[in-house]
Amino acid sequence: MNAAKNKNGRVEESARLIAIEELSEAPLVEMAQYWETKRAGRKTPLRSDMNPADFVRLMPRIFMLRVGPDPLTFTYSLIGDDNVQAHGRNFTGWNVRDLDNIWPGYGTSMHDFYALILRRAKPQAACGEMSFVDRGFCRFEAVYLPLAVADGTIGHIMGAAVYKFEKNTV
Repeated sequence: MNAAKNKNGRVEESARLIAIEELSEAPLVEMAQYWETKRAGRKTPLRSDMNPADFVRLMPRIFMLRVGPDPLTFTYSLIGDDNVQAHGRNFTGWNVRDLDNIWPGYGTSMHDFYALILRRAKPQAACGEMSFVDRGFCRFEAVYLPLAVADGTIGHIMGAAVYKFEKNTV
């Protein structure tokens, strides 16, 4: 899912999907449980069901993408400080494919991953490494939560991530 350049300059996989039940980071488990509570028997909760006041302490870990149809786009509408620190940039307002301009293949890989979340319309989780961002070796775990708009289509993806750096570079 997350793409990284290997020593030959080619894009390689650096993350893997895990079951929601395999999440090991408490803030991510908390977000997945919150999503499930807000779902209240529906396929997904609405974006308007999510109240940041309910998870203020997790906001630095949160990111949000707006889904644009035809052509399918994913635009970052919110990036928490932990995400900015891990990536070295604030991507608010960026189309996910624009990440290819910094890390070739990463934006395309993430676009494909977000499209998978859109098709499945259920939470996804991932873990892996982010050494490709040139900010020191970093392991991460993340949860991705689809959110519907009034007509029931997925209009947003909310995520939360925990980053662990092995070097004190950030």
